[in-house]
Amino acid sequence: MTTQAGVRWGGGSTGRTLAAELLRPWRWYLVLALACVAGASALDLVPPLVIGNLVDRLRAGVQENLLWLGLAYLGALVAMELLRTAITVLTATVAQGALRTLRVRLYGHLQRLPTAYHDVTPLGDSISRCTADLETINALFSLGIVNLLSRVVLLVSTTVAMLVLSPALSLVLLVVLPPVLLITRAYQRRIQGAERGVRRGISRMNARLQEALAGAETLRALDRAGGMVATFRRTLLEALAPTLQSVWYGTLYSPALEVLAASTAGVLFVLGGLYGGRPGPLAGVSAGTVTSFVLLLNLFFEPLIALGEDWGSAQAALAGLERVREVLRLPVEASPAASAGAPPCLAHPEAGQDLVRVQGLSFGYLPGEPVLSGIDLSVPAGRHLAIVGRTGAGKSSLLALLGGLYAPWEGTIRIAGCDPRQASDAQRRRLLAPVPQTVQLFGGTVRDNLTLGAPEVTEEALGEALRVAGAEELVRSLPLGLDTPLSDVGGGAGAQLSTGQRQLLTLARALVAHPLVLLLDEATASVDSETEASLRQAMRVHMGERGGAVLTIAHRLATALEADEVVVLSQGRIVEQGPPAELLARGGMLHHLWELERSGWA
Repeated sequence: MTTQAGVRWGGGSTGRTLAAELLRPWRWYLVLALACVAGASALDLVPPLVIGNLVDRLRAGVQENLLWLGLAYLGALVAMELLRTAITVLTATVAQGALRTLRVRLYGHLQRLPTAYHDVTPLGDSISRCTADLETINALFSLGIVNLLSRVVLLVSTTVAMLVLSPALSLVLLVVLPPVLLITRAYQRRIQGAERGVRRGISRMNARLQEALAGAETLRALDRAGGMVATFRRTLLEALAPTLQSVWYGTLYSPALEVLAASTAGVLFVLGGLYGGRPGPLAGVSAGTVTSFVLLLNLFFEPLIALGEDWGSAQAALAGLERVREVLRLPVEASPAASAGAPPCLAHPEAGQDLVRVQGLSFGYLPGEPVLSGIDLSVPAGRHLAIVGRTGAGKSSLLALLGGLYAPWEGTIRIAGCDPRQASDAQRRRLLAPVPQTVQLFGGTVRDNLTLGAPEVTEEALGEALRVAGAEELVRSLPLGLDTPLSDVGGGAGAQLSTGQRQLLTLARALVAHPLVLLLDEATASVDSETEASLRQAMRVHMGERGGAVLTIAHRLATALEADEVVVLSQGRIVEQGPPAELLARGGMLHHLWELERSGWA
């Protein structure tokens, strides 16, 4: 369902209908499993009936067919175990298949969510939804659903068996059922809320844990590890309350029903001993009948007790499904490939022609709080634009908008004639390549990180990207060159490399696709000045030859002074724009920032 242009809703189902949707492709496995459940439930009735018959035969001194009774008892037990094994295999197959589908769907949905979602959602919360919540769902799919149904089938079959065996003794059920239903209903209401609280608590714990581990070095350096431990302890205490509630409700539920079952069995034995076989309602009730009935009564209470426990697990799984559904319902950025209104992209912009054009751009992360206002700029093909300004001026936000990560409030952005948010993924990769200051490498080899799985990347493209990024010597120094695995020992992928080396690989990755526009957000901040100067020259020549453009957030103003044009931002607005020499000569903000840097105060 589409709610607005470029956005579609994913997974508008409830937790229960989402489960039904995931299990639908496996329905025949479930039908077969339920047939096995029905067979096992029927066989469950054989031992009590055989034992009751055996009691009557022994009391009467009849010994014929005792062997057959024993074989029937043994055969029922063996058949039950075989059927339960089949149920386990079938349900495990269903669970893993459905869970694999859900994992892929959830992962893909998270990848397509707008950047704004990841800005406000703790990483630990997303990880919790992909791990802990899915584990509870796995428990539901593997045995939970079939167990619930098998309990119901066993409950119905034992009730029918007791009614057929002795209608008179079955009247006891009229006394037993009301308190059973009251206890079960009260338990269900309370466990549902408790399990939702448990899921939320686990999510908050994961979020706190991720923060602490990601910032461990900072916390130690500032001697604040103890403070974070205290915060984590408070989070654990908050999560403990619903967990203890869940355990407490389960602890009360099972013993209550077990006491009720034992009391009912005692009453039946007394009634059978006092009135069984005598004139009256129990005239036809023998000792064997009472024995079979009590055993069937135990079978009757067994699924009731288990249903309560299964209900708790089911509520935990449904709470997990609900949290997954919350993510799947979030609007994702629809593929713009079918957008008929998008203007065509310029395949080969000519030198001097505007490659990047921004008009009337306004944007903010929160309503009523703009971080950029009235931005107008153009960058011709073959040019290098530097963006400077104080911290919080809006530099990174501007590059994020140019990269299509956010939708502007007002105004338009065109790169080679295309709105980056309306370009297809393949088109956007050819149009632009952002290189953030924060380095992100992934598990796998150096080659994997440079290509990100794109099969069309050639060895020549890799070699050129490494040369321009100044990473050729780095790759040659690695044991296996491009095929060297990036270690994650002691940190993220590439832990064996310095921050500056990782930045060079990130820059090479951006260049592999031959983008028309390179967006550098202080992408060489961890590289020494000499290497940075060489990189600037190499990228300038490379992009100039291809008729591309470079937009750089300048960490060092020396970078800005070598650009063709400088844009100075202040409080989300362009306050100066032009060639760096002219801006310095005016004595404005760029000149002020330059003087601060030269004096060591920048």
